[in-house]
Amino acid sequence: MKSPFYVPVSLDHTALLLSDVQSQILRRFSQEEQTAHLGKVLKLLNFFRSEIKFRRASTKPKDSRSLYDDVPLIIHHTLPFNIHSNAFVSPYNKLASWVAKLEASGAFANAPSDPHRPHYGVPAELVPPGGWGGKDEILLGKLQPNCFGSSDLLAYLRARGIRHVAIVGLTTMGSILSSARAGAELDFHIICVEDGIIDDDPEVHEFIMKRILPKFVDVVTVKDIVNLGKEKSSG
Repeated sequence: MKSPFYVPVSLDHTALLLSDVQSQILRRFSQEEQTAHLGKVLKLLNFFRSEIKFRRASTKPKDSRSLYDDVPLIIHHTLPFNIHSNAFVSPYNKLASWVAKLEASGAFANAPSDPHRPHYGVPAELVPPGGWGGKDEILLGKLQPNCFGSSDLLAYLRARGIRHVAIVGLTTMGSILSSARAGAELDFHIICVEDGIIDDDPEVHEFIMKRILPKFVDVVTVKDIVNLGKEKSSG
Protein backbone atom coordinates (compact mmCIF):
# COMPACT_ATOMS: atom_id res chain seq x y z
CA MET A 1 0.00 0.00 0.00
CA LYS A 2 1.32 3.45 -0.94
CA SER A 3 2.55 5.52 2.00
CA PRO A 4 0.70 8.80 2.67
CA PHE A 5 4.07 10.40 3.45
CA TYR A 6 6.37 12.00 0.89
CA VAL A 7 9.45 10.70 2.73
CA PRO A 8 9.80 7.98 5.41
CA VAL A 9 8.97 9.29 8.88
CA SER A 10 11.25 8.59 11.84
CA LEU A 11 9.27 9.03 15.05
CA ASP A 12 12.59 9.49 16.87
CA HIS A 13 12.93 12.83 15.09
CA THR A 14 9.30 13.92 14.93
CA ALA A 15 7.53 16.71 16.78
CA LEU A 16 3.78 17.03 17.34
CA LEU A 17 2.96 20.74 17.12
CA LEU A 18 -0.37 21.91 18.57
CA SER A 19 -0.95 25.36 17.10
CA ASP A 20 -3.41 27.73 18.81
CA VAL A 21 -5.29 24.92 20.57
CA GLN A 22 -6.42 27.29 23.31
CA SER A 23 -9.65 28.25 25.02
CA GLN A 24 -9.87 31.80 23.63
CA ILE A 25 -9.91 30.58 20.03
CA LEU A 26 -11.84 27.36 20.59
CA ARG A 27 -14.77 29.39 21.91
CA ARG A 28 -15.48 30.46 18.32
CA PHE A 29 -16.73 26.92 17.65
CA SER A 30 -19.80 25.06 18.89
CA GLN A 31 -19.44 22.80 21.92
CA GLU A 32 -19.91 19.79 19.65
CA GLU A 33 -17.10 20.94 17.34
CA GLN A 34 -14.82 21.66 20.29
CA THR A 35 -15.40 18.21 21.78
CA ALA A 36 -14.77 16.46 18.46
CA HIS A 37 -11.61 18.46 17.80
CA LEU A 38 -10.15 17.95 21.27
CA GLY A 39 -10.91 14.23 20.99
CA LYS A 40 -8.78 13.96 17.83
CA VAL A 41 -5.98 16.02 19.35
CA LEU A 42 -6.02 13.96 22.55
CA LYS A 43 -5.74 10.75 20.53
CA LEU A 44 -2.56 12.09 18.93
CA LEU A 45 -1.25 13.35 22.26
CA ASN A 46 -1.74 9.95 23.86
CA PHE A 47 0.03 8.27 20.95
CA PHE A 48 3.05 10.57 21.19
CA ARG A 49 3.12 10.35 24.99
CA SER A 50 3.16 6.56 24.71
CA GLU A 51 5.99 6.65 22.16
CA ILE A 52 7.98 9.02 24.38
CA LYS A 53 7.47 6.82 27.44
CA PHE A 54 8.57 3.74 25.51
CA ARG A 55 11.77 5.39 24.29
CA ARG A 56 12.63 6.89 27.67
CA ALA A 57 12.31 3.42 29.22
CA SER A 58 14.58 1.86 26.59
CA THR A 59 18.29 1.60 27.26
CA LYS A 60 20.51 3.08 24.57
CA PRO A 61 23.43 1.00 23.30
CA LYS A 62 26.70 2.06 24.93
CA ASP A 63 28.21 2.78 21.52
CA SER A 64 25.33 5.09 20.51
CA ARG A 65 26.72 8.19 18.81
CA SER A 66 23.48 10.14 18.55
CA LEU A 67 23.81 13.77 19.57
CA TYR A 68 20.07 13.94 20.22
CA ASP A 69 17.64 12.24 22.56
CA ASP A 70 16.03 10.26 19.70
CA VAL A 71 12.69 10.82 21.41
CA PRO A 72 9.61 12.55 19.91
CA LEU A 73 8.74 16.04 21.12
CA ILE A 74 5.32 17.54 21.87
CA ILE A 75 4.91 21.32 21.60
CA HIS A 76 1.84 23.28 22.72
CA HIS A 77 2.16 26.61 20.89
CA THR A 78 -0.34 29.31 21.80
CA LEU A 79 -0.83 33.07 21.82
CA PRO A 80 -0.56 34.39 25.41
CA PHE A 81 -3.44 36.80 24.93
CA ASN A 82 -3.55 39.93 27.11
CA ILE A 83 0.16 39.76 27.96
CA HIS A 84 1.31 43.40 28.24
CA SER A 85 -2.35 44.23 27.51
CA ASN A 86 -1.94 42.85 23.96
CA ALA A 87 0.74 45.40 23.07
CA PHE A 88 2.12 42.90 20.52
CA VAL A 89 -0.98 43.27 18.31
CA SER A 90 -0.24 45.84 15.60
CA PRO A 91 -3.11 48.16 14.59
CA TYR A 92 -1.94 47.71 10.99
CA ASN A 93 -2.69 43.99 11.14
CA LYS A 94 -6.27 43.02 10.29
CA LEU A 95 -6.15 40.55 13.18
CA ALA A 96 -6.25 43.55 15.52
CA SER A 97 -10.01 43.91 15.02
CA TRP A 98 -10.52 40.22 15.80
CA VAL A 99 -8.50 40.51 19.02
CA ALA A 100 -10.57 43.57 19.97
CA LYS A 101 -13.76 41.53 19.52
CA LEU A 102 -12.34 38.74 21.68
CA GLU A 103 -11.52 41.24 24.40
CA ALA A 104 -14.99 42.79 24.22
CA SER A 105 -16.56 39.33 24.55
CA GLY A 106 -14.72 38.72 27.83
CA ALA A 107 -12.31 36.13 26.42
CA PHE A 108 -9.42 37.59 28.42
CA ALA A 109 -11.24 37.96 31.73
CA ASN A 110 -8.96 35.42 33.44
CA ALA A 111 -5.81 36.32 31.52
CA PRO A 112 -3.43 38.58 33.47
CA SER A 113 -1.42 41.20 31.59
CA ASP A 114 1.58 40.59 33.85
CA PRO A 115 4.34 39.13 31.61
CA HIS A 116 5.57 37.04 34.55
CA ARG A 117 2.24 35.18 34.60
CA PRO A 118 1.27 34.56 30.97
CA HIS A 119 -2.00 32.76 30.31
CA TYR A 120 -1.61 30.21 27.53
CA GLY A 121 -5.20 28.96 27.53
CA VAL A 122 -4.42 25.25 27.06
CA PRO A 123 -7.63 23.22 27.66
CA ALA A 124 -7.46 21.24 30.91
CA GLU A 125 -7.93 17.89 29.15
CA LEU A 126 -4.75 18.44 27.11
CA VAL A 127 -2.43 19.36 29.98
CA PRO A 128 0.32 16.74 30.54
CA PRO A 129 -0.65 14.24 33.29
CA GLY A 130 2.50 15.13 35.24
CA GLY A 131 2.12 18.87 34.69
CA TRP A 132 4.40 21.27 32.84
CA GLY A 133 8.16 21.53 33.09
CA GLY A 134 9.26 18.28 31.44
CA LYS A 135 11.62 18.12 28.47
CA ASP A 136 9.39 16.03 26.21
CA GLU A 137 6.15 18.04 26.28
CA ILE A 138 6.68 21.77 26.31
CA LEU A 139 4.61 24.95 26.24
CA LEU A 140 5.67 27.94 24.16
CA GLY A 141 4.08 31.31 23.58
CA LYS A 142 4.16 33.09 20.23
CA LEU A 143 3.24 36.57 19.05
CA GLN A 144 1.81 35.81 15.61
CA PRO A 145 -0.15 32.95 13.99
CA ASN A 146 2.89 31.54 12.16
CA CYS A 147 4.54 29.13 14.61
CA PHE A 148 7.94 29.54 12.96
CA GLY A 149 7.87 33.33 13.06
CA SER A 150 8.05 34.69 16.59
CA SER A 151 9.16 32.30 19.29
CA ASP A 152 11.91 29.96 20.46
CA LEU A 153 10.40 27.07 18.50
CA LEU A 154 13.33 26.63 16.13
CA ALA A 155 15.82 26.36 18.99
CA TYR A 156 13.88 23.45 20.50
CA LEU A 157 13.50 21.71 17.14
CA ARG A 158 17.22 22.00 16.44
CA ALA A 159 18.19 20.82 19.93
CA ARG A 160 16.21 17.61 19.44
CA GLY A 161 17.24 16.97 15.85
CA ILE A 162 13.63 17.24 14.67
CA ARG A 163 13.11 16.67 10.94
CA HIS A 164 9.38 15.91 10.78
CA VAL A 165 6.72 18.23 12.25
CA ALA A 166 3.11 17.02 12.51
CA ILE A 167 0.78 20.01 12.87
CA VAL A 168 -2.71 20.08 14.36
CA GLY A 169 -4.86 22.93 15.64
CA LEU A 170 -6.78 25.94 14.41
CA THR A 171 -7.55 27.59 12.21
CA THR A 172 -6.88 26.17 8.77
CA MET A 173 -6.74 29.54 7.01
CA GLY A 174 -4.87 31.11 9.94
CA SER A 175 -1.99 29.57 11.84
CA ILE A 176 -2.08 26.21 10.04
CA LEU A 177 -1.66 27.57 6.51
CA SER A 178 1.01 30.10 7.47
CA SER A 179 2.92 27.67 9.72
CA ALA A 180 2.85 24.83 7.20
CA ARG A 181 4.22 27.01 4.41
CA ALA A 182 6.85 28.60 6.65
CA GLY A 183 8.03 25.26 8.05
CA ALA A 184 8.30 23.73 4.59
CA GLU A 185 10.38 26.69 3.39
CA LEU A 186 12.76 25.99 6.28
CA ASP A 187 13.14 22.43 4.91
CA PHE A 188 11.22 20.63 7.65
CA HIS A 189 9.07 17.71 6.55
CA ILE A 190 5.70 19.22 7.44
CA ILE A 191 2.75 16.92 8.03
CA CYS A 192 -0.72 18.47 8.38
CA VAL A 193 -3.09 16.11 10.19
CA GLU A 194 -6.32 17.06 8.43
CA ASP A 195 -8.86 15.67 10.90
CA GLY A 196 -6.93 17.31 13.74
CA ILE A 197 -7.38 20.74 12.14
CA ILE A 198 -10.53 22.87 11.99
CA ASP A 199 -11.72 26.17 10.55
CA ASP A 200 -14.78 28.38 10.86
CA ASP A 201 -15.51 27.80 7.17
CA PRO A 202 -15.66 24.09 6.17
CA GLU A 203 -15.40 24.96 2.46
CA VAL A 204 -12.22 26.95 3.00
CA HIS A 205 -10.81 24.09 5.09
CA GLU A 206 -11.58 21.61 2.32
CA PHE A 207 -10.06 23.81 -0.39
CA ILE A 208 -6.84 24.47 1.53
CA MET A 209 -6.42 20.84 2.57
CA LYS A 210 -7.20 19.35 -0.83
CA ARG A 211 -5.96 21.96 -3.31
CA ILE A 212 -3.33 24.17 -1.67
CA LEU A 213 -1.29 22.44 1.05
CA PRO A 214 -0.62 19.11 -0.73
CA LYS A 215 1.61 21.02 -3.15
CA PHE A 216 3.98 21.83 -0.28
CA VAL A 217 3.40 19.42 2.61
CA ASP A 218 1.94 16.01 3.45
CA VAL A 219 -1.75 16.05 4.37
CA VAL A 220 -2.68 12.91 6.32
CA THR A 221 -5.12 11.64 8.96
CA VAL A 222 -4.82 10.87 12.66
CA LYS A 223 -4.95 7.18 11.72
CA ASP A 224 -1.95 7.61 9.41
CA ILE A 225 0.09 9.04 12.28
CA VAL A 226 -0.95 6.35 14.76
CA ASN A 227 -0.11 3.68 12.18
CA LEU A 228 3.52 4.84 12.31
CA GLY A 229 3.71 3.11 15.68
CA LYS A 230 2.35 -0.10 14.20
CA GLU A 231 4.92 0.02 11.40
CA LYS A 232 7.66 0.34 14.03
CA SER A 233 6.44 -2.67 15.99
CA SER A 234 6.10 -4.85 12.89
CA GLY A 235 9.34 -3.68 11.27
